[in-house]
Amino acid sequence: MKRALLLAGSLVLILAAVLIGRAARPGGQRASPPAAEPLALDSARVLERFAAAIRISTVSEDDPGRRDPQQFVALHQLLGAVFPHVQGRLVRETVNRYSLLYTWPGTNSGAAGVLLTAHQDVVPAESAKWSHPPFSGEIAGGYVWGRGTLDDKVAVLGILEAVDALVAEGFRPRRPVYLAFGHDEEVGGEAGAAAIAALLRARHVPLEVVVDEGGAILQGVVPGVAAPVATVGVAEKGSVTLALTAHGAGGHSSMPPPRSAIGRVSRAIDRLENDPFPARLDGANLGLFEAVGPEMAWPYRVLFANLWLTRPLVLRALTAQPSTAAAVRTTLAPTMLQAGVKENVLAPSARALVNLRILPGETVSSVIERVRRVIDDSAVAVSVEGQGDDPSPVSPSDTAPFRAVTGAIRQIYPAAIPAPFLVVGATDARHYAGLTRNVYRFAPLPLTGADLDRLHGVDERIAVVDYLRAVRWYAQVIRRLAR
Repeated sequence: MKRALLLAGSLVLILAAVLIGRAARPGGQRASPPAAEPLALDSARVLERFAAAIRISTVSEDDPGRRDPQQFVALHQLLGAVFPHVQGRLVRETVNRYSLLYTWPGTNSGAAGVLLTAHQDVVPAESAKWSHPPFSGEIAGGYVWGRGTLDDKVAVLGILEAVDALVAEGFRPRRPVYLAFGHDEEVGGEAGAAAIAALLRARHVPLEVVVDEGGAILQGVVPGVAAPVATVGVAEKGSVTLALTAHGAGGHSSMPPPRSAIGRVSRAIDRLENDPFPARLDGANLGLFEAVGPEMAWPYRVLFANLWLTRPLVLRALTAQPSTAAAVRTTLAPTMLQAGVKENVLAPSARALVNLRILPGETVSSVIERVRRVIDDSAVAVSVEGQGDDPSPVSPSDTAPFRAVTGAIRQIYPAAIPAPFLVVGATDARHYAGLTRNVYRFAPLPLTGADLDRLHGVDERIAVVDYLRAVRWYAQVIRRLAR
């Protein structure tokens, strides 16, 4: 018995040494980057142009009848007036009346192009709750305030400022550069980005890389990492909304059947919530932790350096929080429930909508099949509401375009750790996925957890210094990608 205990103790010590030894390996990724090339900017004019764009309420409403297309026309007029070098050097086209496509010819016309994309539209805002009116574009307290300062006029104006400055200083791209600004990303992008992508495909335009929004520079958000993490999306989840419908006989509530329509739909939702999709740590979501692992504090560093052993424990911890669970599993959220007309009348039918965000490796078809299997009730019909999208392909993180994007990040934000990751929401980038394998989702926005709440929320704003720095990042990434 004593020898067995000694042997067991020795094995434990050896295992502990292996785990700690793996965690103690140096990261090797923190060498100082070369200095970014200078960019001449008139800060006051840059800020006023940005504020002027925020004042134009290019709101996307779910109801097409409530949209005001003249706001997009006004934005186009502004962009044409305030960026003279862009207007004089690039060719601008209007696609589907309200989306914009700019073409900057390269010195090598046969080279595959660089596409930077962003969207002009914003979500609605309730003015009464804001510290500064959402379409005021006020510059106060070191911030520019208003809807679009984070999502996504910051990218539209930031890209155009960068290009305008580059043209002014005489920069000539070797690769053709395309700027694509859709007008309906917040409601799916079908009339905007999808139409631009179809136009480029019809023209047989070769693309080397696409850069869109999606990731950001997160401070205090990634567990165990004190340094800011620049998350570069290499893929995004798919999505589908399913309708669960059951029918009943109706009648007076004093004589209820054993199972009502409402009961059937309720039981279906309960079964789905109690049998979630399995969690996985692989592909795009694993890339983030591989990149930041060497920078993690203990004991996070030990856990993520030894996933061969600790993966079940890590997954259990990640799935305990909604924000991290979304990165490692297909999620299912009941969002609407419709049934009944009076408190003493049995509902003749009941209908619920559940929204699923689909992890790469699964498809719309596969998640529907699993939903039906888990519900296990032939009286509950499952149908697709609207249009579903499969997850995007996973773009490689070992290519020259990815290194150009992350290299520009390290030049402008030297304290940040660039890392690939999975975007859990939807972006316009998915419409361009068929044009190149190199599709990267990153906006140069330093964000804390509180800032994340401002996205689509109240008091959206960006620090003046952060906006000016974002313009410099767009200029630097264009230089690196277009050479």
